[in-house]
Amino acid sequence: MSAIFIVVLVSLFILANFAVGFILPLYILVMALAFFIALFYPRSGIYATIFLTVVFERFFTLQTIFIGKGEYKLYPIDIILGAVIIGTIFELLSRKEKFHLKKADFYLIGFMFLVAIYFLVSAFILKSDFSLAFSSFKNYAFYSLLYFLVAFLLNKEEYAKRLFKFFLVGAVTLIGFIIYGLAARHGLWSDFTPLSTEGIRTLAFTHAFYLGLALLGMLTFSVFKDEQKPRGLYFTLMLIWSLGILGSMMRHLWAGLAVAAFLVYFFISGEQRAALGKIFLKYSAILLLTTTVVIYLSAIFPYSDFSGAAGSTQKVIEKRIGSIFSAGQDESFSWRNMVWTEGFREYAKNPVFGLGLGRRIYVESEDYRDFVEVRNIHNSLLVLLYQFGVIPFLLFLAFVFENLKNLIRVSDRNWIDVMLMTFLAYYGIIFLFQPYLETNLLGIFFWIILGMIAARSRIMPGVSTIKKVYEPC
Repeated sequence: MSAIFIVVLVSLFILANFAVGFILPLYILVMALAFFIALFYPRSGIYATIFLTVVFERFFTLQTIFIGKGEYKLYPIDIILGAVIIGTIFELLSRKEKFHLKKADFYLIGFMFLVAIYFLVSAFILKSDFSLAFSSFKNYAFYSLLYFLVAFLLNKEEYAKRLFKFFLVGAVTLIGFIIYGLAARHGLWSDFTPLSTEGIRTLAFTHAFYLGLALLGMLTFSVFKDEQKPRGLYFTLMLIWSLGILGSMMRHLWAGLAVAAFLVYFFISGEQRAALGKIFLKYSAILLLTTTVVIYLSAIFPYSDFSGAAGSTQKVIEKRIGSIFSAGQDESFSWRNMVWTEGFREYAKNPVFGLGLGRRIYVESEDYRDFVEVRNIHNSLLVLLYQFGVIPFLLFLAFVFENLKNLIRVSDRNWIDVMLMTFLAYYGIIFLFQPYLETNLLGIFFWIILGMIAARSRIMPGVSTIKKVYEPC
């Protein structure tokens, strides 16, 4: 109920912001109430953050404060997470049980410490852009605290269930955005990521990313729970979410989902592989049936609006897919290649310590000249390497692989283990094409996923316990 109160309060502010603009007194009232609720009930802050990010994305995570002519980048998500952190500290101090740090935790602490050092050096010695450097510091050293918050707070079955329920409700809410985008032939808030090829987005990129996580989670759950009665509902949800992801026209999401779904096969047993085969067979049958119906109707009514829309949609999808195999001719791939190459040239001048935070690189071609932020070169792994050099980069990799190793060592895997593996595989692909860790509305789920893995190995060591926790979902 506490989380629902936060969701309702913040949603009212965001909707009012859409209707009449930013209202400072309303913002102060709403965020003060949300802060104190999350302070006394820290878990509610995490649940509310999940839902509000999935539905409102940047309008919750990047909403600035306007006071007079000044603009201050203290976001609603920062206020709520700040309350969660303070509340968690009080809860930790009042508990008899202690939170014991493990090897992976020390890797992340070391990484965060070096991020703080890099920020101070970049901002006050190298004289980098302070706002850019501070923003990078927040994304790497503040939002990463979600890893510890999740690992500590989700210590009972009811808490773990609620986390997935809030995310699932958010993903179901996005069906309304899919319907709107198909009806209007333009996705709500999709203009923030314009296409480099012809066509339109019927769903915003960020919403499609969230639905990718929901799709993988539901796929894994369906494979392990194939005998349950509502499996038809699960499949229907996956089908609708797939339509939204396709309409986003984000090629790297398609590639990431394909790789992650393929890896599910190797993480499961023979019985689950049969269930996975059934799901893929249903997908193939519906795809074939839909294609046949569209071709048939287009042939009967060749000059109708339906035929024109079907033909243009087909051409756009074919062009987007074809561009993956002809990367040299695609504008976005060419831009990435150019900034990655120029970034490496700058990084090679100081490969041990990197470039620092808040830096820009000059990029020039025949028809393009710009100073590009290093944090925005659309490859999170390269951004880490270029900004921080070798040591922080290796600490980050060690942190991820240590958590993954602990998960792989589980002998009798259940659906939640496989789901977390597929999430990491998904991130492993899409990291290479967008600034995920450098944007809070994309990066927080990465830290939450790793926090769930840490909770899996720390709080719920037994496989039977995990099954008991997640089976009711």
